[in-house]
Amino acid sequence: MVRLKAAEAEVITDAIGTGLDLVADGAVFWREASADQQAGLTWGAAAPDTKGERDEKLKEIRPAMRMVTRIAQLVARTVKRVLAKERQKLKSDADYVRGLRQKWEPEDAARLSRITLGGIDSGPK
Repeated sequence: MVRLKAAEAEVITDAIGTGLDLVADGAVFWREASADQQAGLTWGAAAPDTKGERDEKLKEIRPAMRMVTRIAQLVARTVKRVLAKERQKLKSDADYVRGLRQKWEPEDAARLSRITLGGIDSGPK
């Protein structure tokens, strides 16, 4: 009985390890529901090339599928939150720059344009 439980724990541990690797490598990710697809785990860019290889990986992680799914959901939601914060920061920075541009004198705008284009006379004058 103890051997059976130990063997079962080892299978689950291996399944979690494989699942974590798949999520970390971008082979599997959590997809939120959309108008034409339901939410769930899906293959990513780093997925195994053949259906046979993908089926084998699914078989390996099946004993820990619920946990792998929860981990993939957590990763997806964390990435979404981080991206939302970064987008907000970029928007704030862009609004700030836009506000500055409205206050620039024409010669300041021309100098920035030269610097941006990397012209030979882009240094200070």
